[in-house]
Amino acid sequence: MKRRQALLSLAAAPCLPVGAEEKSSPEYENPYEGVDWETWECVHSMSHQHQGTNISSLESFREMGYGHFAFSNYYPSAPTPLLPAFREKNPDVVWAPNAEQHSFLDTGLHFNSLGSRLATGYGKYLSAAERKTSPIEYRFENLIPFDDKRPWEGVYRIDLTLIAAEGKPEAILTVHGATACNREENFADDGPIEKRTIPVGKKTFYVRASGDAIDITLGYNPEEISISQLRLMQGTNRPWREMFRAALDGEERDGKTVGGLLHPDGGGITLNHPTGKLEAYAEMLDFDTRVLGIEVWNQLTSGFGSDRGFYASMKNPPGHFYQLWDQILATGRRCWGFFVKDHNTYGRGRNVLLTPPLADLSPEKREAALLRAYRNGAFFGSVASIATSDSGETTTPYDHSNFRFRQIRLKRDEKGKAIAVEAAVGENNPDRTPNVQIRFITEEGITHVVDAEQGEWKLPPSSPPQFIRVEACAYPDTHKNGKSLIAGTIRELAPAQIATLHDRQIERGPGFFGNSAELRTPLPIVDQIFSQPIRRLNA
Repeated sequence: MKRRQALLSLAAAPCLPVGAEEKSSPEYENPYEGVDWETWECVHSMSHQHQGTNISSLESFREMGYGHFAFSNYYPSAPTPLLPAFREKNPDVVWAPNAEQHSFLDTGLHFNSLGSRLATGYGKYLSAAERKTSPIEYRFENLIPFDDKRPWEGVYRIDLTLIAAEGKPEAILTVHGATACNREENFADDGPIEKRTIPVGKKTFYVRASGDAIDITLGYNPEEISISQLRLMQGTNRPWREMFRAALDGEERDGKTVGGLLHPDGGGITLNHPTGKLEAYAEMLDFDTRVLGIEVWNQLTSGFGSDRGFYASMKNPPGHFYQLWDQILATGRRCWGFFVKDHNTYGRGRNVLLTPPLADLSPEKREAALLRAYRNGAFFGSVASIATSDSGETTTPYDHSNFRFRQIRLKRDEKGKAIAVEAAVGENNPDRTPNVQIRFITEEGITHVVDAEQGEWKLPPSSPPQFIRVEACAYPDTHKNGKSLIAGTIRELAPAQIATLHDRQIERGPGFFGNSAELRTPLPIVDQIFSQPIRRLNA
């Protein structure tokens, strides 16, 4: 069985309407059809990015070259507005609501909703100082009492982590103002938490709030135990379908409509760090055309893969997300690919939006234009090299790159039949990354490679592909401290391998992953860009 046939058998592709006749030649949908490549702007954007809650963070992302801010924080999962002082100083920055939704009853998925006003959940952490003295006595306030009519709003999660240098000491937990509950059985009441023994390690309790506050008392021996985490959190506590609908269309709450998209023709849902199998995501993509696609690159989960780890500790970088993208596309579904840093502020992964000039537009119209680019797939992904100082420290603008597509065009004959895909790239750095390579990808894998700034691939008349993607990279003449890097070498590497090409490991300076254990990561030296798919509409 051919690879394409095997992939098609994994999940049923969307069917033509009953009675529709198959066209004599395949028709394709090109998300870049209306792009004016000569005049449209490239705006760097984020679809899944935490931070942005203070001036320092906002300025860091501006220094990185971002022009569209759509932070997706949680606990609570609510839009993160730009601070007035930053907005006043940077009037050209475009903002969009966004948040990361999680804790569903029927899936472990996390999703973001670009352009949605949906806000859910609660979150309160105890600081290190507040966790130091035993017993810890703390009141969590401004809670929603449990109500059978809307049970998800009154259920909270206590997260507790105890660390001991040796032995198996224990702590004693008492909770007033809430009872334990069984989240898996319709939040059934499991009774009080009174002087409960807690062993060393991580522990989670789901509780039903009986009022607007919960009091916690945690007794322990500070000479034996340290408390590294104590928090009260809340997610959606609802099925994913309900939350998708709330994010896209809004819902009634206390006589008011909450959630829903800010601009009906722009934005939508992204499926985050897709570690699962095709079938689960196919069902979600089929739920609504405004479920836009999956993350193909997520820095937190090792880039293209699903392992929670970092390149220095791996024999080979994983490629699950990247492979899953093509598996989904092979079923005939529309699925945009997203490229994000997630929690890793100084990592890699951006969406570069293509938009008509914005300068003369009002803030509302600029917001709508960029969210429309997301909806229509008029953007490409960037996984770039990391800028460093002469001493090897990572520095601004970190992963910013001007390397871009200059053209992605579906060529047709005089009868309108698609015959080829033409692609062009440019604006790579002539000093750092003077060499370029373009690849054309279908369900059969790499079908054509061009070591030039422009090239085309002719569609085979006898077996037109289900989809066509275009990838390109800009790379230096050497790697590994002077070892020659040539086109033939690049041709033999998968994108995950290209992403790890480097001259040295990071050993000092601000880490672009987050802590010192991860500074040993190879310092990337290649810029990669990834188009959205041109999709075949009829089988």
